[in-house]
Amino acid sequence: MRRYIPFFIFFAMFFYVIFGLVKVQIIDRPKHVALLNSLLARSFYNRGLRGTIYSSDGVKLAWSERIPTLVLKKYTAEDEKQLRKYIDDSQIAVLKNSGSVEVTWEQAFVLQSKGYQIVPIEKRKSYSFLYHIVGSVNKDGEGIAGLEYVYNEVLKGKLSVSYGIRSPSGKYSQDILENLGENGLDLQTTINFKLQKYAYDLLTELATPSVIIVSDVRTGDILAMVSYPSPDVDLNEVDTLTWEKLVNDPLKPLLNRAISNVYPPGSAFKAITAIAQMLYGHPSTLSCSGVFHYRDSKGRITATYKDWFITGHGVVDLKKAIRVSCNVYFYNAALEVGIDKLVNVAKAFYLDQKTGINLPGEVAGTLPSPEWKLERFGEKWYPGDTVLFGIGQGFLDFTPIQILSLYNTIANKGIFVKPRLVLNEEILTKKVALDIPEPVWDTLIDGLEQVTTVQGPASSGGTAAKSFEGFKITVAGKTGTAQTHSGPPHAWFVGFAPSRNPKYSVAVLVENGGSGGQTAAPVARKVFDFMLENGFFDEEENEK
Repeated sequence: MRRYIPFFIFFAMFFYVIFGLVKVQIIDRPKHVALLNSLLARSFYNRGLRGTIYSSDGVKLAWSERIPTLVLKKYTAEDEKQLRKYIDDSQIAVLKNSGSVEVTWEQAFVLQSKGYQIVPIEKRKSYSFLYHIVGSVNKDGEGIAGLEYVYNEVLKGKLSVSYGIRSPSGKYSQDILENLGENGLDLQTTINFKLQKYAYDLLTELATPSVIIVSDVRTGDILAMVSYPSPDVDLNEVDTLTWEKLVNDPLKPLLNRAISNVYPPGSAFKAITAIAQMLYGHPSTLSCSGVFHYRDSKGRITATYKDWFITGHGVVDLKKAIRVSCNVYFYNAALEVGIDKLVNVAKAFYLDQKTGINLPGEVAGTLPSPEWKLERFGEKWYPGDTVLFGIGQGFLDFTPIQILSLYNTIANKGIFVKPRLVLNEEILTKKVALDIPEPVWDTLIDGLEQVTTVQGPASSGGTAAKSFEGFKITVAGKTGTAQTHSGPPHAWFVGFAPSRNPKYSVAVLVENGGSGGQTAAPVARKVFDFMLENGFFDEEENEK
C-alpha cells in the first residue's frame, strides 16, 4: 500500500494544478477580466460644442464642428504599413509631424475598428471679415477677442467624462461610456449679415483704411460695423507665421478702427458748437469772405484762419453755416460762447467717455479743456485753441462709434442710447445733462437736412447734397474734412433718416480720404440705397 502513496500524492498535485487552471481561466475569468479592464480603463474629458453666434437675419457668424482626429503617440513602421490602407499620403505626413491628423468620419469608423484612437476635436469657424465683431478663440477653445471673449462663459460647452478600454499595447478596444458634453448657449447678434457684407464690399472697393457703422437710433442696435482692412484669414486656425504677418502689417488689419482708433472729427463736431451757440450765445448773420482775422483786445490782427472755401460763403446764418459747413461762422461762434461752455455741452453729450459698447478694446477720445492742456503740455489755453475747437480740430479726437452716438443722441433729441451688439442685452438710455428746448433741436435738424437736400454751388449748396440727390427719404447729416498732422484729411459723413422720424444712422470715416462731401458722403448714400432697396424703411417713408 505504501508504494501507492507517491502515486496518490502526484495525482493530488496534478489535480490541484488542473483545478487551479480551470478556476483561474474559466471559473474566475470574469473577475480577472474586470480587474484587467479596470487597470486598462482610461477616463478622459470631453467638452460640448461651443454655441453658435448668429446674425439678426439668421446667418451663422461663428460656429463649431466636431472633426474626427486620429491620435498616435508612437508612430511605427507597422503602423505606417497598416495606415496607408486607410488614409492618404498627405494625412500620413501630418500624422508623422504632429502625432495627430484630421480624418473623415468614414475613415474614423474603420480606423477605430482596427484599434486606433479617434478623438473628436472641436473646430471653430467664422468669417475673417467679421473678426472685429465676432473675434476668435485660442487652441484651447477659449474666446480671446470680440464677442467670443465677452461671452466666453455663455458660449463654451460644458465638460463631461468618458471612459474607454485600451489593450495592453495601448490601442483602442472599446468605449464603456461616451459622453460628448452639453453644448454652449447660442448668441444672436444685432448684426444684419447682408448689410454687413455689403458695407465690407464697399470698403474693399475703396481699398483704403476706413469705417462704416450702421445703427438703429432707437435701440442702439449695431446693424453693421466694418473696420477695413480685416484679417484675410480665419483667426481661429492661424499659424504663427501668419499671425506675425498680421501683427506687423502697416495697415493694421487687427485694429478695430470703429472703436479702438481716434480721429479729429472735423466739421462733424460743428453740431456741438451750434447747440452751444443756441444755448449760450446769440446766433446771427455774418459775411464770410473766406478768411477770419482774430484781433486782440487792442484790435490788432494776431492770427488769420481760412475757410475751406477760400472765396467765402457770403452772408451766412446758423442754418446756412451748417449746410455749407462755413468755418468762419463757427470760428466766431466758438469765441462768442467760450471754451468752458463748449466743453460743457460736449460733456453733456457724453463725448468725454466711452460709449460702453460691449466689445473689448474700446477707447475714449480726447475732449480737451484748459485744465487738460495745462496738465498735458504745461501750457495755458489760447483763443486760437478755442477757434480750432469750434470746427472740430486742434486737440479734439474721437472714435467713429462716439461720433455715431453723438448723432444718434441728436436724432433722439437728447436721449443717449448705449450701442449694443447682442439682442438680449438690455437697452440702456440716459438723457443729456442739459435742458435743450425744442426750437434748438428743430433748428439743428433743419440745418442738417439742408446738408443733403439743398443743391447749389459750394458757396450755398449743402456739402452732401450732390451725393444724396434724388434719394427718396430725407437724411439729416453732416460731412467732415478733418485735417491731419501728415497726409490728406480724413473724410467723414454721419447722418440719420428719416430726419423727422429717425430710425437708422450711418457713419462713414475714410482715413486720409480728403473731402467728406466727395469721399465719405457717396459711400453713405450707397449704404442708405441698399437699406431702402432691402426693406429697412417702411413704404410710407419712401417719399419726402
